[in-house]
Amino acid sequence: MLNDYERRALADLERSLKGDSEFAARMAGLADVPPAPAFPAVPILCALLFILVPLVMLLFGWAGVLIVLDVFAAAIAVVLIRRRNH
Repeated sequence: MLNDYERRALADLERSLKGDSEFAARMAGLADVPPAPAFPAVPILCALLFILVPLVMLLFGWAGVLIVLDVFAAAIAVVLIRRRNH
């Protein structure tokens, strides 16, 4: 894919970077960078619960609210367990 000029330029660049200890230290430091923050599933689930509880209370009463709270607790548990395992 690369022509001879590009291969030589790439080899020269690799050779110069191999001898650069400061560059190697910076690249080794990138392994310590924390991963991107997780999707905010818990706050979204909390907002959804805040919106749904009054509606469920009006339509289905306390039994409906208890079911929604159980489903909410199960969803939060699934999110937290998946985050812990990954």
